[in-house]
Amino acid sequence: MKIKTQLRIFLIGVILVPILAATALPAYHYLTRPDRLLLEGYKQIRSMENLPLSKRDTKVFAQLIRTLPPNVEFIIIANHGDILGTTIQEFSGLTHIDMPKLFQYMNESSEKYFYQLTSPPLEDKSNEILFISRISREAKHKKDGFTKMLTAFLICVAFFELFCIILIVMISQTISSSITILNKNTQRIAGGELDVKLDFSKNTKRDNEITSLTENLDKMRLALKDNEERRSRFIMGISHDLRTPVAVIKGYTEAMSDGFCDNPDEMKKSLAIISSKTEQLGNMIDTLINFVKLNQTDWVSQLKKQKIAPIFEEFAKSSVTTGGIFKRNVTADIKISNETEVAFDKPLIQRTLENLFSNALRYTADNDSIEIRAYEDCSENLHRIFFSIRDTGIGIAKENLEKIFDMFYRASSSRREEGMGIGLATVMTIVKAHGWKISVQSELGNGSEFTIEIPVR
Repeated sequence: MKIKTQLRIFLIGVILVPILAATALPAYHYLTRPDRLLLEGYKQIRSMENLPLSKRDTKVFAQLIRTLPPNVEFIIIANHGDILGTTIQEFSGLTHIDMPKLFQYMNESSEKYFYQLTSPPLEDKSNEILFISRISREAKHKKDGFTKMLTAFLICVAFFELFCIILIVMISQTISSSITILNKNTQRIAGGELDVKLDFSKNTKRDNEITSLTENLDKMRLALKDNEERRSRFIMGISHDLRTPVAVIKGYTEAMSDGFCDNPDEMKKSLAIISSKTEQLGNMIDTLINFVKLNQTDWVSQLKKQKIAPIFEEFAKSSVTTGGIFKRNVTADIKISNETEVAFDKPLIQRTLENLFSNALRYTADNDSIEIRAYEDCSENLHRIFFSIRDTGIGIAKENLEKIFDMFYRASSSRREEGMGIGLATVMTIVKAHGWKISVQSELGNGSEFTIEIPVR
């Protein structure tokens, strides 16, 4: 069922229910009030044989009796004292009453009752009928109290109706405008407009679940745009990195085919180069395949807890040895308890640490320093492990810090080794898949520091 239809049903219900309730209350009071028995007095009048009233006059009195307020007693007198009918207990059983005595009784009981005298116009002008009704002062007060209560109830109902109508109109307008904005934005995304920011209200008074959904939709747009850019860089990176070895292989095979390498020694050298580039091409393809497999995180559910200190210690020992070979001053400080266990994949974590260390070697010069640290932190009721690799190399420009983990991104052309530019992208993928965090601090010309934060669960 559409929201608009639901709101219409709700609006009709809000309007009709109080109206029905307000109508039912007085109707119920009327149908259940004891004074309806006054109509029996009318039947008694109709049964009197000597009633000096025509049919028309009888209808007049019947109408008069029906319009009597609640708790009203009456007496009908004709011919200067003949009692035609009464519901007043003091006069029940009498057929005649002296009029002066009646007025004297009314005067004496005026403190207890309100009296009203009526002489309806009759068809027979010779007949003079006196209709006297009375209601006790106490009953009058009760009636006034009920009237006030009913009036207050009706006022409350009116305010309730007004409030509900205003509220429903406001809700309808809010939902309608929000859905319109959401529909417009989804159409833009479906049409491929990923560069234009979506329209959503930042006004807290107009903020609601639908506008929040629009805000999340804008985040999705940014993610789609980022994925589109990553896809483009991915294709361009593959094309660029695979083109070089392919071009070399093609060049040497054409040279051999055209007879430029007729010397056996030159032929042997050409075949060696072709073999080397073919192997390089195969390694690049394997690297891409492994990176794609990393993004399929089914292996994350199979992680088991194990001691992490030996991994860091083994890596630190190997890095110090490697640093000596490459003329780097590598120091290591590992302060991790041998009892601390973390769920991780050992080969992938080793690959992560090696990628970070290789990155430090690549961007440092001879006699530069590389510092490896690992320690535990139990502050703020959290148990965490911090692992960092800090170097004194060329550093990274501030505008490039947010891009260094992107696939195929290269912030500098001063690399000393060939690569595809997916080392740090692989590191980020592995770290995020484990539920860890990685951050980088760097200053151009003063080195860089990569830090991995590992929650101990």
